Amino acid sequence: MIVNKVTIKGAEQVVLMFGPAQAAVAKAVADCVEDGTIPKEEAEDLLIIVSVFIQWNAKDKKKIYDYNYEATKLSIKRALSGEPTVGDVLAKKETAKLAKKETAKHPFA
Repeated sequence: MIVNKVTIKGAEQVVLMFGPAQAAVAKAVADCVEDGTIPKEEAEDLLIIVSVFIQWNAKDKKKIYDYNYEATKLSIKRALSGEPTVGDVLAKKETAKLAKKETAKHPFA
C-alpha cells in the first residue's frame, strides 16, 4: 500500500506519485520477492506500507523512480533483518536531530 506524506496538489503531482513513485515501489517489492529478501512462502501474508514524499519542486521522473526504488528495497531489507535494532535507535536518538547536518542527510541525494 502506498500512502502520500503530504496533500497532493494538482495533476502534475498526481502523475509523479502514481507514475514513477508507484512503479518504483512495486518493482522494489517484486525484486525483493525474486531475490529472496522477502521469502516467497511469506509474500502472500505480508502487508507493506510505503509512505512516499515527493518534494514539491521535483520534476525529474528518473530521480523520483530511482530514489523510491532504492529507499523501498533498503527499507524492506532492514525491516526483515531487524535493522536498526532498538538498541541502535536508542543509542543514537540524541544525535539524530535535524539541526545537525552530519546526522540528518538524505541517503540517496
